[in-house]
Amino acid sequence: MLNYQPIRHHRRRMWGLLIQSTLLIIGLVFGVSAQAGALKFAIPPFLPQAEIEKSFGPLVAKISELTGTPITIETFPNYLAFWQATRTGSPFDIALDAAPTTDFRVQRQHWHVIAKLKGTVTQSLVTGPNNAVLDPSELINKKIAVQPSPSVSALTLYQLFPNPVQQPILVTKESNREAADAVLSGAVDAAIIPTPIAAGYPNLNTVTTTAPLPFLAVSVSPAVSPATKEALQNALISLSQTPAGEALLKASQLRAFTPANDQEYAGSEKLLEGTFGY
Repeated sequence: MLNYQPIRHHRRRMWGLLIQSTLLIIGLVFGVSAQAGALKFAIPPFLPQAEIEKSFGPLVAKISELTGTPITIETFPNYLAFWQATRTGSPFDIALDAAPTTDFRVQRQHWHVIAKLKGTVTQSLVTGPNNAVLDPSELINKKIAVQPSPSVSALTLYQLFPNPVQQPILVTKESNREAADAVLSGAVDAAIIPTPIAAGYPNLNTVTTTAPLPFLAVSVSPAVSPATKEALQNALISLSQTPAGEALLKASQLRAFTPANDQEYAGSEKLLEGTFGY
């Protein structure tokens, strides 16, 4: 008589493997769908990409927790990549950004400002500790490090040196940190970086500081629902009201968020005139 036990055992084992595989595939599909459905929070490359992810990742995760909305951080290797994504449609949902590109999205892509960092921000033209420069004109034909346009630092450079035949030699760097380090190493004669970052380098000499702009804003795309927009605004503003939230802001080198609107940034996009793709 034939023994069917091994065959039955084999079939049960195969069915078990099939069920496990099916469940795994379903889990992966749902996981990808959940990730795909998450809002993307864009952070421009103010600092090196790895530093941005480390500093802002926990902050974005906290905002996701406070709003009950899946949110992932979106970073960029450099400003050229960031500007390319921005000018061709901003394929993300939320952005923490400088005034010119914030207003660009408001005017061209119908985004809306929901919050801003308290206060204003300026840019500083800085030189090394042994390079005494009293006026920007002394740096014509000299090397100046700056993030690529449309970083506010690059836009500032064109304001400081408006004459196209009397300009410094532009040396682009991937981040403000690299620009400052290039000055300290003597690789360049000067750099233009945000004043809050320059303050972290006490050995740098400040030649001049620009007129202030509204500080970084958080804006959302028109695809974000009114309820989610309100939840995001409340979450951002509430961060400075708890010790844990304050710690996250400090780790990201940010001030407290305050309510803001589109009008506060109106006209800032004019700084982008002459920028490729504007």
